[in-house]
Amino acid sequence: MQPARDAAVLRGLAGFEYFARYGTRARLASGWCDWTAAFSGRPDLIGAAPARLAAAALPEVADEPDGTLWLATPVHLSAGLTRVHLEHQGLLQLSAGELAQLAREFAAAFAGSGFALAPAACRELLLRAPAALAGLAEEPARSAGAPLAHVAPQGAEAAALRRLAAEIEMWLHNGSLNQERATRGALPVTTLWLWGAEGGAGPFVSRAAPLPLVAYGCDARLAGLMRLEGASPRALPAQLAGVLQAHAERVLVVLHVGDELQEKNAATTAEALLELDSRYLVPALEALSAGRVGQLTLIANDRALRVRRLSRLRLWRRARLGLEGLT
Repeated sequence: MQPARDAAVLRGLAGFEYFARYGTRARLASGWCDWTAAFSGRPDLIGAAPARLAAAALPEVADEPDGTLWLATPVHLSAGLTRVHLEHQGLLQLSAGELAQLAREFAAAFAGSGFALAPAACRELLLRAPAALAGLAEEPARSAGAPLAHVAPQGAEAAALRRLAAEIEMWLHNGSLNQERATRGALPVTTLWLWGAEGGAGPFVSRAAPLPLVAYGCDARLAGLMRLEGASPRALPAQLAGVLQAHAERVLVVLHVGDELQEKNAATTAEALLELDSRYLVPALEALSAGRVGQLTLIANDRALRVRRLSRLRLWRRARLGLEGLT
């Protein structure tokens, strides 16, 4: 019954459907992060590697010139009958204390290896690897549901990365953190998902006169970008109503489906999307209709959908149910 229930839930995404029906569509050459850099007036950050941008929030890490920097996301992998894969529920929300514990235990277990692990913002870690170790890997949130064989690191050093990943998995399996998580019924950390690598490069430049921008959400890349603007992201409000009216500046809200699942606001991905739709998209559209904001842009699946107040007059546009308009 769960697939039928999820299908019914997805038919209730009023906010997503409005954007899909009335929005001006554009396909992004890269993800939301590059769009955000342009939106915030930082074209110099377009194309920046995710790990390098996240490190901008940690000067003590960003200033180290040697090696390759990776984002190391704690995840729980699910094993099926024929494949191992990552679910949205597997994008774990570790506390600051747990991240610090992982970094300490990693330093002890991998002493002398040339690898170093450091906590980053928003439940992420940064892994500094030897200079020769580089490769390509997909962002974990983009890989949810796909077999791991389809998203494994690629490149000349892929074999070395797979060996490192295997060593990390064995270390985590026997580590004290997972033992502590098991006692309270939390999912264990089965591996660190390595992605977003950046080799040695000069530091970013902080801007003396930042563009007025208020950002909400928990994302390591967003934290780095805002640090370069002399600010920090704010915690997501429980409801968006009132937030848009309170700010005359540009407002950016970064949402993650996995956060809704981790916080138990939803039991399935479909329910998580419904939560985000009702708490953020629908209130934003109401603010647009009332004239409190001039325009809204929704970015999902590398598509940007922009609506203005009069966009609703495009009555010839056919309705797109659920997430149809984002595929």
